[in-house]
Amino acid sequence: MPNAPDDDAEREKLDARIAFVAAAFVLAYSFVLLLDRVGAPIAFVEALAPYLTIVCLALLGAYLHSMRVSDYYAAGRSLPAEYAGFGKAALVAGFIAPFGAYFASRSWLIGLGAGVFLGVAIAGHQLGPMLRKSGAFSLSGLLAARFPGLRARVAVVALECATSALVAFAAEQSAVDALAGASGVGRGLAAAVVGAGLLCIAGPGGLFGSIWTACAAGAVALAGLCWPAATLALRGAPPFGHSSGSIWREAAAQLETWGAVAPFPGYGVEFVAILGAMLGAAVLAPLLAPAIATARPASARVSGYAAFVWTLVFAWLIAATVAGTALSLTAKSVGETPEHLPPALYAASGRGLVTICGEKAPDPRGAVRACAAKGVAAGGALRERDFGVGRDFLLTGLPGLENLGAAAASLLASAQIALALALGAAGLQAFGTALGHEALYHMRGDSDLTSRRLATTRLALVAVAAAASAASAYSLFGPRQLLELALGLAASGVAPLAILGLWSRADDRDAPIALGAGLVGMALVVAAAGGSPDVELVAAASAVGAFCALGAGALSALSRPAGEERNKIFVARLLRGDGDVMSHDRGA
Repeated sequence: MPNAPDDDAEREKLDARIAFVAAAFVLAYSFVLLLDRVGAPIAFVEALAPYLTIVCLALLGAYLHSMRVSDYYAAGRSLPAEYAGFGKAALVAGFIAPFGAYFASRSWLIGLGAGVFLGVAIAGHQLGPMLRKSGAFSLSGLLAARFPGLRARVAVVALECATSALVAFAAEQSAVDALAGASGVGRGLAAAVVGAGLLCIAGPGGLFGSIWTACAAGAVALAGLCWPAATLALRGAPPFGHSSGSIWREAAAQLETWGAVAPFPGYGVEFVAILGAMLGAAVLAPLLAPAIATARPASARVSGYAAFVWTLVFAWLIAATVAGTALSLTAKSVGETPEHLPPALYAASGRGLVTICGEKAPDPRGAVRACAAKGVAAGGALRERDFGVGRDFLLTGLPGLENLGAAAASLLASAQIALALALGAAGLQAFGTALGHEALYHMRGDSDLTSRRLATTRLALVAVAAAASAASAYSLFGPRQLLELALGLAASGVAPLAILGLWSRADDRDAPIALGAGLVGMALVVAAAGGSPDVELVAAASAVGAFCALGAGALSALSRPAGEERNKIFVARLLRGDGDVMSHDRGA
């Protein structure tokens, strides 16, 4: 009871900060809407909101700077459950946004969608509360404490660094793509702006800044996604105004024709993919961060339930936006002549978001010339396969096709950028925690000064962010491929170790064996499939890898006498005791 006044004061301070940030965003986007109403140039209005979003989120991250270890690595264990849940849902939404076409064209009961939802549920109900109960700063820290040998620690930390860096690279690439597409600026400038924004979010405040920025980004995304959805629902436009199975099947067929999703691989692969996606989504380090920041294990569980509900909301909005773009593009363009396509389609094609007859066509003349070269007769109608539609246009092209105004298009692009920034900052923070805290700090015998530890972590963030900016400027990687790899590595490597860690017989000699078997198993399945793997094939391969890892780890453990007594104590305290299994961190 004596702490109640302090708690009330902290909550009042928190509410004041949230009100200030909300007011800043409302004023910024109201200004964009006003400019649209008074007839400001469309290109300027469409570019303004994305830049305002990056600036506001960067300032929020910088404002939440801290030199306290407990704030930097665990957000002070002070995040209310409702905000932690909403922040996690925003991070998951940033992860699934590049796969929006899969959520729009596949049943949520199988494949990627079902796996992600189950992974969020498992992490929210069990893994997140257990991680919070242990007092660890990350899952790799908990696994390194469970398997304390040098080889096991290096393997676990290296894998978490790899998955977190892949997420950060993918998120920055996604944000750069959206910013360049919305504003028309060069990729180099867009990469520099996004990279600087990410560093301002994750560098000064660590997890404290990243999680609160994720909450703000989630609010921006809700506004950006709901605006066109509500407007089109009032018009009765599908799938917002009226929705049926045939409408979603029509959108799915169009997305497959444009190559936005791979052909249906069969129910066998889809059901195995559920397991892989579930394991990956449950243990992916950037998505677990909000649970670490909650006050108690019970709060972590409540935040997990909230995250699951909000994830469903975000997933439906993303899927409906993608499906709506596909249906609108078909209705307004397929069957038309190249001279009579919507102006928004020409603008998007000029920016490289859409191809018409295989070429960028910024105007009707360019479309006629491109289609003539492809054998389309003069005055001939275009077919679905004459269009090539990029992922970014599927997420942001709906307002232009439906003439909702430049402000709606600008805010929808801001939603995508905000979610990508939040995910990228979480990826950077998870990488810094794994390298700066779980690896270098503990390998030096926990002897580093707090300032040196934080400096090492921030230096690692700068290095990764700079590398990601360079890769994004030259578009070296696709966001989807990087996220597929991160999901596969987490499912086939991290998840089996988390499961084996709950078995007292397994010890740090079994962890590298299990990890190696899981990664090799996944790689062999992907290689045997041939071609360019899509996310559901990678998820299915990672599920096979996870079974290989569990089998190899179990055989290794069973080949020796029962494990050490400390392993039994560790597991018992973690599952049924006080959970205090981490060594004392004097900086926290």
